[in-house]
Amino acid sequence: MRGKRLPRDFFCKDPVTLAVDLLGKLLVHESREGRTSGIVVETEAYLGKTDRASHGYGGRRTPRMEPLYGPCGRAYVYVVHGKPLLNVAAGPPGEPTAVLIRALEPWEGVELMARRRVVKVEKSSDLKKLCSGPGRLTQAMGITKEHNGVDLVEGPIYFEDVGYEVGEVVRRPRVGVDYAGEDALRPLRFYIAGNRFVSRR
Repeated sequence: MRGKRLPRDFFCKDPVTLAVDLLGKLLVHESREGRTSGIVVETEAYLGKTDRASHGYGGRRTPRMEPLYGPCGRAYVYVVHGKPLLNVAAGPPGEPTAVLIRALEPWEGVELMARRRVVKVEKSSDLKKLCSGPGRLTQAMGITKEHNGVDLVEGPIYFEDVGYEVGEVVRRPRVGVDYAGEDALRPLRFYIAGNRFVSRR
């Protein structure tokens, strides 16, 4: 099923709203190897200058971080433990806010995803090995650190609205940000209730 690409203004909103609105949207990568896609089922919001878990906390700014500062709808890709993680620059313009894509429900190109992940998908339960986790999904989707700054509106990596019914959304604290003090306790992780591809409950 092919949907409509999300326009620039879809992304130009505060990161909490964007994190919720991205749930149920289809992340697509059209690469030389083929088309892969997955429904976004889990996200995290990062609030920028006032959020100690954010790379832009206190107004920090480096050349690598420029996509965080806009325009909205660009990819901010950074590497943790050797794995690239995909973030989407949010609004308002000039503020280093973003949404981390944490998990996908595989949709198209499952065989290609499995080859990239070097895993076997022999039964439906094996599908969770592909995109349940921010490092897994970038590997499965063929997203690398070289995609930092890519336009997610007009480029080869983009989002579509395919009319997916989200239902109930669960809020929980973010994962792996214990260093952020009280900010680590804020319920800024969002996922689709009951979806088996969520990385953790």
